[in-house]
Amino acid sequence: MTAPKTTTWDIEPHTRAKHAILKRYLQAWTAILASGGFREVVYVDGFAGPGRYSQGEDGSPVIALRAALNLPARDRAKAKIRFLFVEKDAARAQSLKGIVDGIDVPGNFRVDVAGGKTFEVAVRRLLDSYTAGGGRPPPIFAFIDPFGWTGFPFSIVREIMGYPSCEVFVTFMYEEINRFIGHPDQEKNFDTLFGTKDWQKGVLLTDPVERNRSLHDLYMRQLREDARAKYVRSFEMRNNQGRVDYYLFYATNNMTGLKKMKGAMWKVDEAGEFRFSDATNPNQAVLFEYSPDFGALRRQILQHFGGREATVGEIEEFVLAETAFRETHYKVQVLKPLETAGVVEAINPPSGRKSGTYGKKSLRLRFRRGSS
Repeated sequence: MTAPKTTTWDIEPHTRAKHAILKRYLQAWTAILASGGFREVVYVDGFAGPGRYSQGEDGSPVIALRAALNLPARDRAKAKIRFLFVEKDAARAQSLKGIVDGIDVPGNFRVDVAGGKTFEVAVRRLLDSYTAGGGRPPPIFAFIDPFGWTGFPFSIVREIMGYPSCEVFVTFMYEEINRFIGHPDQEKNFDTLFGTKDWQKGVLLTDPVERNRSLHDLYMRQLREDARAKYVRSFEMRNNQGRVDYYLFYATNNMTGLKKMKGAMWKVDEAGEFRFSDATNPNQAVLFEYSPDFGALRRQILQHFGGREATVGEIEEFVLAETAFRETHYKVQVLKPLETAGVVEAINPPSGRKSGTYGKKSLRLRFRRGSS
C-alpha cells in the first residue's frame, strides 16, 4: 500500500486481519504479564496513525487500549500499563490524541502520544528513561507497522530484543522494499533497515522468487542472530493480485508468547475472510485455514522424530518453534492416530493411562523408523 497523503484513509482487508491478530494477541499478552509479577508493562505502537480510519474503524492504538480495558478488572489492575503511541505526522497525532483522550482509562494506565516524533527518537527516549540510572525496561511489546522501509532502524529492534520479556511485531513492506532496494539514493536506508550490508546480495538476484526469499531470510536471520531472538516466525500477506505485499515478523524469547501469537493467527482465519500463511520455512509453508492440514504436520513430526524417542514436551516445543502449527494441533489429530497405527509407542506410560492421551509432558514416545 502506498503511504496515504491524507490524515485518514480507508482500511484494507489485510489491515483488518493484522488488527484482529493484534487484538487477540494483546488480550493474552497483557493479561499474562500484568498478572505475572511485573510492576509495569509497555505497549509501543511505532507508526500509530490517526486513531481511526475514514469509515470509523478503530486504528491499532485504540485496539490496544480497548484490549487492555476489556480484561477483567482484577487482571488489568495488577500492574501499571503504559502505552506509547508514536506518530510523526502532526495532523494524525492530533487526531489520535483527541480520540485516546476521550477514552476513560483507570489510574494505572498511562497513555502518551508522541506527536511529531520518529519511532527511533521516541523509543530511544523511552528506553533511556528506564536505563539511565542503571535499570532496565519492563516487558515491552513493540508493534512496528510502517508504510515503507525507513524510520525503524534495526539497531533499535536489536536493543528492544536485548531486554528480558520484550517482543517485536514488525510489518516488513516487501513490495515497496523490492521496488526501491536497488536505488542508489536508498543504500544507507537499507543498511539501517537490515542492520547489515548483506541485503546487496539480494539485489543481484534476477529471479523474483529467489530475491523475495533472500530478503525475507536476511531479515529473519538478523532477528535470530543479531537481535538474538530465540523464536521468530514470519507470516505472508498477499494482495488481491496474488503478489506478496508484506510479511509480518514476530520475535520473542518466550515460548508462551509464541503459543499465544500462533493462537491469534489461527483464530483470525476461522472467519474465512482473510487468507495468509506462515512463511517461516518455504518448504513448509502453511496456509491458515479453518481446517488445518494435519497431514503436513504429521509429515513434519515423522521426519523430525522418526526412529527416535521424545517426550510429549519435546514434541510440543518442536511443533511450536519449528512448524506453523499450534499446541492444540498435534495430540488428537496426529499422535493419537499414529499410536493407533503402531507408528508411535508410549514407553513409560503412567499407571492407568488410556491409549491416545498425552496429558503428561514427561510421557516418552518412540517413533518407528521409516514411517511417513
